[in-house]
Amino acid sequence: MSYKPLDIRVYYKDTDAGWVVYNANYLCFFEMARTEYMRDLGILVEKYIDNGISFVVVHAELDYRAPARYGDILSISTCVVDLKKASFAFQHQIINQTTQQLIVTGTTRLCCINELHKVQALPPELLSKLKP
Repeated sequence: MSYKPLDIRVYYKDTDAGWVVYNANYLCFFEMARTEYMRDLGILVEKYIDNGISFVVVHAELDYRAPARYGDILSISTCVVDLKKASFAFQHQIINQTTQQLIVTGTTRLCCINELHKVQALPPELLSKLKP
């Protein structure tokens, strides 16, 4: 399912009082993997921001399957699953690298906006790099 999995370690800051990954932190993990996925494709978000184009998450959906805990090594797989005129969607999957247990699956949809925070079409070069 992935272009290239991103492996991360769960740190204390990622967990709740029971040393289990706090649910909202999976969105941060998705963002890390999404950013690296785009960087590997030659899409530098900072370049687009410098040119007045930003990408904002407009929808996120997660399905929690099992807990991840402090010290676990997680492998986050990411791929583009949908491209529209002004938005694109990623599918994410997080697996415990040691046990191979599925931890979380989810999707995020990002929208392209300009400096005035108005929706705009994705630049053609971005579309060509993101095609699944």
